[in-house]
Amino acid sequence: MTPKNFITALIFSVLSLNVYAAGSAMNEDFSNLIALSKNAIDAGKANDSAAFLDKVTVAVDTYKVQEEASKSYSIHLPRAGKQLKAALKTAKAGNIAEGVTDLENAIDEMQKK
Repeated sequence: MTPKNFITALIFSVLSLNVYAAGSAMNEDFSNLIALSKNAIDAGKANDSAAFLDKVTVAVDTYKVQEEASKSYSIHLPRAGKQLKAALKTAKAGNIAEGVTDLENAIDEMQKK
């Protein structure tokens, strides 16, 4: 191995130590969405359909704002958003039990690391 090749290999090995993976974990904060979802679950378990619908609507609106503001490549936020939207759809249909299940699934998705 020539000295030029050795130095080049040494430089590349030092530089490769400073490279980070593009898919590394992100620090996402879902605490507000989780709290709103839990409030909606409490209203759903109390069989208050009007309050349940209102709280699910607030949670979905907050999700939309967080999605626009984050502009990140989150894996968990769109998945949780699908569950929140499903809960809103079932709340409008009057099926509180299924809406509560959708919200619990959304919370599980947001708490995955």
